[in-house]
Amino acid sequence: MTALPRLDTRVVDAARRILSDVEHCTDPVATARLLPREVYTSEDFWEFEKHAVFGREWLCVAHVGEVPEPGDQLPLTVLDEPVVLVRDLGGEVRVLSAVCQHRGHPLFDGVGGAPTGCVRGRRMVCPYHNWQYELDGRLVAAPSMTETVPVRTLRETVALPEVRSEIFHGLVFVTLDPEAPPLRAGLRKLDEELQTWGLDELVPMPWDLRTGLGWNWKLHHDNALEPYHTAYVHRGVHEAAPAKNARFGVFDDDDGVVMHPTYLRDKDSGLASADGKRTSPIIPGLTEEQRSRVLFASVPPLLFGIFQPTMVSLSILLPTAAGSLDLRRINLYPKSAVEADGFDEVYRIYQERKAVAIRQDAETTEALQRGMSSRFAPRGPLSWMEGNIPHLSTWLLRRYRRALEELT
Repeated sequence: MTALPRLDTRVVDAARRILSDVEHCTDPVATARLLPREVYTSEDFWEFEKHAVFGREWLCVAHVGEVPEPGDQLPLTVLDEPVVLVRDLGGEVRVLSAVCQHRGHPLFDGVGGAPTGCVRGRRMVCPYHNWQYELDGRLVAAPSMTETVPVRTLRETVALPEVRSEIFHGLVFVTLDPEAPPLRAGLRKLDEELQTWGLDELVPMPWDLRTGLGWNWKLHHDNALEPYHTAYVHRGVHEAAPAKNARFGVFDDDDGVVMHPTYLRDKDSGLASADGKRTSPIIPGLTEEQRSRVLFASVPPLLFGIFQPTMVSLSILLPTAAGSLDLRRINLYPKSAVEADGFDEVYRIYQERKAVAIRQDAETTEALQRGMSSRFAPRGPLSWMEGNIPHLSTWLLRRYRRALEELT
């Protein structure tokens, strides 16, 4: 797949105007300013971002455990591109275009509707004219084509395009840019952190898809990264990891992850407990330090992860416009937890408790998006507990500026 096409002059001019006032946005938190409000609200700027960020970066789309068996196929959409994550019959995980190479009909859409989860089969079949593909993308059948182009000839030239992908600790990333540097180049710190998590071996629960959410994708990262709001928005929900226990490190020039730990009130106050008792085992292999805190990690643009001693929650953002997105959430547990007696009840309790925080964040972030449309929207100052916001701004501005330089 190739990078996105060049932008028209109106979009480039809008981006250049909006980004003309970003002084101090990457300062230390004591003097940092917020990005201009239009980076969250302007549709022209969203068009620019699709070119400057989404068409160039590595995008996290799934966890390998979502296609656990050979023949598993998980249809996804990445930046309006229908793709499919597959585990082929040899066990290899790959990402393919999910657009039939006959007339362009999506393989997992149309008659009968799109599937809402993983499907299984030895082939992928287009519902339009029944063209069939192997799990490595090769064409194997094309009914009624003999009179024009025999299938034997078609097989020599027709296949589903493979999307460039990499697997990082069980997380599946894709890029639409054939010239993007290797994924791990910017994830050194996260790579070091994940050495003990066994993330690729954790078991995903059925994923939850929320659609039509009314806020900008960057506001989601900002809100999820800063613990300042948790004592107020999440009062009674977030006490196990109080905001005062947050710590912030240094963001280096080549970092591709923004993250910080918040330490638990005490070692037995894991967020996945119920009725004051631990109800889910600790993830094997974690260090004592990792068992004592929750790690919040943004891998922009699409992934936000919350790493707790007992489980990992992944939010995969699917922006649809300047002020809207869909969101796919995947919760991961160690196999020992999933197979333990009573886990279904444990997970039900967790989901009920988490739903409260999810609703609170949704109401807050939707209101924040509305506030960003005000001519009086502020640009700071920030609390020490918002120390990651300038880090994310640094990541963004580096990519915005690079794109503008290339478009000049």
